[in-house]
Amino acid sequence: MLSCPKGWTLAFRRRRKSWLIVGMFLGFMTSHMVHAEEIKKLAEAVQNPVSDLVRVGFINGTFFGAGANDHIFDVFNLRAANNKRFGDWALLNRLSVPLLYRPASAIEDKSGSITGLGDISYTAFIARDESKRVFKLIGGLGPTLVFNSATDNRLGLGKWSVGPTLAFVSIPDPWVVGALVRNLWSFAGDKHRRKVNLFLLQPFLNYNVQNGWYLTATPGITANWNAKRKRDRWNVPIGGGVGKVMFRGEKRPININLQAFYFLEKADLAPDWSLRLQFQILFPDKPDPDE
Repeated sequence: MLSCPKGWTLAFRRRRKSWLIVGMFLGFMTSHMVHAEEIKKLAEAVQNPVSDLVRVGFINGTFFGAGANDHIFDVFNLRAANNKRFGDWALLNRLSVPLLYRPASAIEDKSGSITGLGDISYTAFIARDESKRVFKLIGGLGPTLVFNSATDNRLGLGKWSVGPTLAFVSIPDPWVVGALVRNLWSFAGDKHRRKVNLFLLQPFLNYNVQNGWYLTATPGITANWNAKRKRDRWNVPIGGGVGKVMFRGEKRPININLQAFYFLEKADLAPDWSLRLQFQILFPDKPDPDE
């Protein structure tokens, strides 16, 4: 029988070991690059209010220096978003369920603090993705309905309200920039409560760094057109923060960010500044249409 020289056998074994190490390294690098690209796409999708990413979570806003005695208020918003695609178009559903806290010191009759359900809001966007074109634009338009659902009249507006909401987004890598614009008018509810005519402009600016980290600024500029005094009409915050999209082994990816805002312009009894924490569980997997 023919046999290979001992030197050739050792060389073959060393080369095989070297190729195995190279293969493992390339496999790790490819897996890491795919993983990093997936995180990047998730970060862009979660920063886009009219993306078709399914997500469930909360936004907690703590407001400092409100009222005549510098009260601390808290708004815990449960939020959910899902979608239904129709070719290049999509119907995007956004639900927000607020749980509010007002301290006893802020209650006129000093009867104690209040915690309860606020006014639930629902937005339905009709969206179309044009991100592959020159300006990489994504847009959505639809109605927002606010329910008179507060469990205490001090936690809500006492009105049913509706109005149009427009969102437009551009994604020039590594940025995600755009704005959400809305105006609400009341159409039913407690006749003794003030009519609702509220405006919201929420620009957003996100810069994606590596490993799912991103810098973010999403200040919500509001105007109450029915305010008794013009100086109480506008609330204009400035600020921002940092966030991260991450995977947790085999579990669903999550998104966390923390932002702080100072109010440059505000109503007399509005807060001086706020802290905003967001947590989301992400569901990027697309359902199989054949299922």
